[in-house]
Amino acid sequence: MDKHLLVTVSDEYHTSQSLRFVHNFFTNRSELKLTLFYVVPRKPDWRLDPIDLEANPEAIVHIEHDKAVHGVPAMAKATEWLRSMGFREDQVAVKFSNGKLGTVKEIVRESEEGLYDAAVLGRRGLSWFEEMVTDSISHRILWESLTFPIWICRNPERGRKNVLVCVDGSEECMRVADHAGFMVRNEPDHNITLLHVCADDRCVDAEQIFGRALAEIKANDVDDSRIAIKVMTSSNPARTILAEANEGKYAAVAIGRTSHKPSSLGHIFATTSLKILRGIDRAALWLCK
Repeated sequence: MDKHLLVTVSDEYHTSQSLRFVHNFFTNRSELKLTLFYVVPRKPDWRLDPIDLEANPEAIVHIEHDKAVHGVPAMAKATEWLRSMGFREDQVAVKFSNGKLGTVKEIVRESEEGLYDAAVLGRRGLSWFEEMVTDSISHRILWESLTFPIWICRNPERGRKNVLVCVDGSEECMRVADHAGFMVRNEPDHNITLLHVCADDRCVDAEQIFGRALAEIKANDVDDSRIAIKVMTSSNPARTILAEANEGKYAAVAIGRTSHKPSSLGHIFATTSLKILRGIDRAALWLCK
């Protein structure tokens, strides 16, 4: 089964961490399809709400200029680079967005409508998400509208292998396990480690935590020999997960994001998932709802 990824591209294509992560992670590229997605950035003086293009000729001029000067050349060079790396022409498609909804909302809409297996963001991913939570209205997108996996690539280090899948027995973590299993099913160079971090020594039954996650991974034809289990104790799960990811030199850390709506903006940044998002380096974060 083909894996179809939406890969965001900016005018800084030559430093695109999203493209380089995808190229370095997958060795069996014959079943991989990429849609490169360029969003025209909104001008600083545009309001956060969607602009009315018909009533704003200046916006239309800006969009067409940016697309011609930055978007089209960036896409052409990104596509050329991928082909030089062995991707066939029919594996790579390009798509432009006029940025009417803003960068993050455009990515959300395209990801949902295109039914991609994941949306892959580069180093700008964190700043885009922080932009999203600058007011009480737009921050709800992160918690209510993300129905697809997001990969955020932060300085991915070439040569890293394997996926660290963080589990706690929740439904979100089951979907994370399934997603990771699907992505590595025909990638024998990558193994999966299931990690559960306990707050104290009184961990819940390991079979309850790992049983379903193991089943989800195995359902993707990942052999038992490629799956490991690890339990750690810590009062700071995010710090422990980041330390394990760094020490084990994992290519990706996969975590679930709770579907519960946060009670306040401050609570958003206190969650384990966003602490990891802010702290991860030299690897990708796979975030699933």
